[in-house]
Amino acid sequence: MRLRPILLVLSFLAFVSASIGGFLYYASLRQAAYQSARRQVVQQAALIRKSLAAFLSENNRTVVTLAGMEELSRALSRPEPAAIERANAVLDHFQATLRADVCYLMDRRGITIASSNRKARDSFAGKDFGFRPYFRQAIAGRPASYLALGTTSGRRGVYNSHPVYDCRGNVVLGVAVIKSSIEETEKRLGLPPDDIVLVTDPRGVVFISNRPRWLFHYVWPLSQNEVYLIGRERQFGKGPWRWIGFEKIDAFHARNRAGEVFFMHQEPVDMFAGWKIIHLSSRRAIGKALSAPMLRASGPAIALLCILIGVSVLFLYRRASGEIVRRRTAEQALRQAREKLRLYSRDLEQQVRKRTSEIAAILKYTPAVIYMKDQKGRFLLVNSRYEQLFGVCREKVRGQDEDSLALPPSALKLHRYDDAVLENGRTYELEESIRIDGAEHTYLTVKFPIYGDDRELLGVCGIATDISAEKRAQAQLRRLSASIMDSQEKERAAIARELHDELGQVLTALRMEAVWLAERLRARDSDSAGRALTMCSLIDRTIEEVRGMAVRLRPGVLDHLGLVDALEWYTAEFERRAQIPCLFEHRGISRLDGTLATAVYRIAQEALTNVARHAGASKAEVKLVRRDDELVLSVIDDGKGFEAAALGENQGLGLAGMRERAALVSGTLEVDSVPGRGTCIRLKVPLG
Repeated sequence: MRLRPILLVLSFLAFVSASIGGFLYYASLRQAAYQSARRQVVQQAALIRKSLAAFLSENNRTVVTLAGMEELSRALSRPEPAAIERANAVLDHFQATLRADVCYLMDRRGITIASSNRKARDSFAGKDFGFRPYFRQAIAGRPASYLALGTTSGRRGVYNSHPVYDCRGNVVLGVAVIKSSIEETEKRLGLPPDDIVLVTDPRGVVFISNRPRWLFHYVWPLSQNEVYLIGRERQFGKGPWRWIGFEKIDAFHARNRAGEVFFMHQEPVDMFAGWKIIHLSSRRAIGKALSAPMLRASGPAIALLCILIGVSVLFLYRRASGEIVRRRTAEQALRQAREKLRLYSRDLEQQVRKRTSEIAAILKYTPAVIYMKDQKGRFLLVNSRYEQLFGVCREKVRGQDEDSLALPPSALKLHRYDDAVLENGRTYELEESIRIDGAEHTYLTVKFPIYGDDRELLGVCGIATDISAEKRAQAQLRRLSASIMDSQEKERAAIARELHDELGQVLTALRMEAVWLAERLRARDSDSAGRALTMCSLIDRTIEEVRGMAVRLRPGVLDHLGLVDALEWYTAEFERRAQIPCLFEHRGISRLDGTLATAVYRIAQEALTNVARHAGASKAEVKLVRRDDELVLSVIDDGKGFEAAALGENQGLGLAGMRERAALVSGTLEVDSVPGRGTCIRLKVPLG
């Protein structure tokens, strides 16, 4: 009788102990499950962040390459059909290679002038996207990445934009854009189906999610003004935008409309300020996933407790043995990986040393002068040639500025435009005359800014090359050209004199003989007399042609009366021969002769010859004026004009000759011509 109560008590105590132990075990297991779920949420969110950053940035470098294509800058600078077609071909190639949604090109107004989807129903061609932030940022010279719903296509995408510069890299002509599909990105992310994953903008609007019905709705409550701002920005279509019912409890928990509590973890989206990845995991679902199996297994578990203990011990033993083997295998693989990493690091170090020695050899043995400065004008490095020329030591120069170093005047002259490069962020190319060892040397100096990966200005680099020999050769060629042209003028004058004096006298004598012959034959043979008179007319025309040739070769009025009278005579002669009205105007010109007068006359003669041959003009105008200490000759016509860059080598010989004559008198020749708007040739020569 006593044994039964004792057994009952012991059974009850065992039951109570088992129940309490089971409850405590369940509570601790549930807490561990919550902690594990929280860690999984953090890990999954971090993994999604890395994957999303990789997918959204995969075209960042590619759009730089696309914007640097010459066909795009040509299409923007000269939007002709052929140039647009070549730009379309480049965009088609990039779109097909990248498997992007679309690649397109916008001009400075934001109008799409070329697009890879130009033949589709939702073509971007001709559409104005100037309101898009990625366009406004890129046209200001800053690359951009942008997430939005397409206003034309109605599809979500990531837009990578980059400015397209002119051939010199100074002026932004337009913007190149690569749009990639967000639907494809969602598939590649592999979002977990059980939890809730949301990618939102700074206001909480859902742009990417594994719950499609929540796209373009906002996660957290917003005011009417904030909803109005979302619609005005046109980033997520036309709406409507609704609240999906979540509220924050604290930094790690959120609640939906039904009162269900979720573990919450937020990760920023790289490269997109304010954008977040929100990962939500239901506490109720975690509890159900834990309790349901335990409740279903509680009955059989009690009956099979002893068997399960034995089986569990055996199972755990086998699992422990397997885990030990697995860890040993992992340790061996880790050792092998470390060895490979060590070998790779050693090889990488060798390559770095090799490249460093190559660069050091270039800096040491190049005849050019090379230096680098930081943003504050302090020297970062100078090469051996710099040390030799200016008597400095690179170790002492590093970290110092010009004021703290006793640099010679020649070195200071070389650094004149360094501050301008740092201030303007642009490249300068100029010639500097520097006295070295008592002799003048001419250096061609290129100064350019140095930028980091984030487009931050780091400093300035200068490379100066001694071109003294080339300059002397140019001067010698200029003197030779002047000698040749002077010889040409003398030869022209000699030929003109021979035509006028010798051939003219012979033709005059022939005319007198023909007149005498006509007088003798008039009474005897009227037909022969008529032929003699015809000969007289032919001889008269020949005399006029010979005189004209002599004058065009070397007009005597230029030698005897000066440049103004020579140009006045030649414009009148041009008007008579070409049947094109030509106005000559001069102001403030004293008598000019010699080499300057010859050069100005020949340039005007060549320009008017081009007007008669090629311009198709209805009128021409020649102006010769003096402005301060400068002589200016202008030859203007209203003809069809031309593009100087499109002229071939043979077609541009006349302009080359005029430029050569201008250079011989230390002048400059400007050609201003627009197709369909005429041409202006302007010569400027400093006097004195």
